[in-house]
Amino acid sequence: MSASFHFGEVSSLAVGTVGPRGQRVFYLQIRDAGSIVSFKCEKQQVEALAEYLAGLLTDLPPVDVRQVPDQQDLAEPVESEWPLGAMGVDFNEQLDHFVLMAEELGNDVDEEGNPIEIEHGTLRLAIDRGQASAFIAQARELVSAGRPPCPYCGRPWEPAENFCPCYN
Repeated sequence: MSASFHFGEVSSLAVGTVGPRGQRVFYLQIRDAGSIVSFKCEKQQVEALAEYLAGLLTDLPPVDVRQVPDQQDLAEPVESEWPLGAMGVDFNEQLDHFVLMAEELGNDVDEEGNPIEIEHGTLRLAIDRGQASAFIAQARELVSAGRPPCPYCGRPWEPAENFCPCYN
């Protein structure tokens, strides 16, 4: 069983990468009350979370730019607690913050393919609209800094290979 992490409003929510372009590993990092917790995630999860938060923000009053914190880099060394699996977001109108929830990505079958019960770790945290805006900007910047998509299949283009099976 992995550890679970349940925070109230956190000091910061950052996203970053480790490794060279094309081999980057994405991490979500939470800072709160002197502790730093990191979780490995996929580029698509970062992109989807940012776009979902951006969509939710369009239905809310505009964020005052003074409430948007500076972007935080990942604190080194980055040590992942566990990889993120399913994620969800809710907005608490009374407290004016987003609640992010995630579950540990796990394998629920044994080596023979039989289902097994494993208690996965969970993550729950709250961020305000300013922190959500900062996360969105940081996530969009990181995602766009990756390899461009192949014009034929949409997968990341590897210029050194200069080949795509869809180009025929």
